Amino acid sequence: MAFDYTFSRIAEGMKPSPIRELFVMTQRPGMISFAGGLPDPAIFPVAEFAECGDVLRDDGRVVLQYGATEGYRPLVEQIRRRMEQPLGRPVAPEEVLIASGSQQVMDMIARCLIDPGDVVIVEAPTYPGALHTFRGAGARFAIVPCDTDGMRVDLLPEVIERCRRETGERPRLIYTITNFSNPSGACLSLERRRSLAGVAAEHGIPVFEDDPYGELRYRGDPLTTVFKLAEGKGVLYASSFSKILAPGVRVAWAVGEPALIRRMAIAKQGMDLCTSVVTQALVAEYTRRGHLDRHLAKIRAHYATKAAAMAEAFHRHLPAGALHGLEPEGGFFFWLRLAAGDSTRLFSRAVEEGVAFLPGPAFYPDPGETIGEPADGGPFARFCFTFAQGDEMAEGARRLSRALAAG
Repeated sequence: MAFDYTFSRIAEGMKPSPIRELFVMTQRPGMISFAGGLPDPAIFPVAEFAECGDVLRDDGRVVLQYGATEGYRPLVEQIRRRMEQPLGRPVAPEEVLIASGSQQVMDMIARCLIDPGDVVIVEAPTYPGALHTFRGAGARFAIVPCDTDGMRVDLLPEVIERCRRETGERPRLIYTITNFSNPSGACLSLERRRSLAGVAAEHGIPVFEDDPYGELRYRGDPLTTVFKLAEGKGVLYASSFSKILAPGVRVAWAVGEPALIRRMAIAKQGMDLCTSVVTQALVAEYTRRGHLDRHLAKIRAHYATKAAAMAEAFHRHLPAGALHGLEPEGGFFFWLRLAAGDSTRLFSRAVEEGVAFLPGPAFYPDPGETIGEPADGGPFARFCFTFAQGDEMAEGARRLSRALAAG
């Protein structure tokens, strides 16, 4: 006898991740993928990471036991030291929470701050994983457009007031990727960071400063964090080892005010009790031995070369004027405007030619869940330059050129 499941209202409203759905199409044999935002496995630090397994022999009785929800203390100490400079002051242990990947940080803050029907302000375009998580909490979205300097913070007060008029309440959260945004590759300018800290404080709206790519800068100087500019008040800062070490470790961290961190830790207790202590111990030992800093220098050079290779391949093999955009100064992505204007249509033709990217609409909220004017990103496309190997850059560009020529 088949069971008739009655799903919750939230479950009924869940939508599959558009990126995960598109990935099915990009896994065909012979496909060259510029789609997934994946690190290059060719430079994973396998040998150095394996060496750190000594921690299991030396401290196995602790490492193989349940751990504190807030995190394995040696890793918390490593995070505190690494965060002191970018966050502008020493970070207290009660301000740090270790998570099982940055997606879990989003899930925790959504559970703590968002009720069904609440509004979250997001930049547009933005990371679909954040949209997926906030949508799952029942949120609606208000969007602030981006340009090459990131979120148009000058438009933020108007968006906040529109939300107040239409819902009678202030938005619950402002979400932004400040460095080398996924998908746009843009960095929020220093002036806009200051403005964001000021507007958020004036209206009493917390900021989620998501920074998985901040240490992957290939040119120029690092910019001050919003957390530092706000003196840690009203800002949750988060980052991850997924892009700077390896995504398989599933270790991320958040830094915020103790009251919020404590509430998030309680939420985490209902998810997984604690992040894998074995993995945390390996990452802590890897970092303690100085491997992470050496690895960062290596991958910055490696990815800078790959970004230049994609730029050169597109310039050489694509029709002049077919794509418009800037080579990013860091991160993983090119965000390009198509002269033809329809990235979803081009995606279908490109897959037929054996090359994949991600069309722009995947990075915008749906019109029906947006306060104010929606946007769909139809003329834009995201290309990841970190994963493709060797001659795949040039061959992928040639296949893309055939897709463009197909009209």
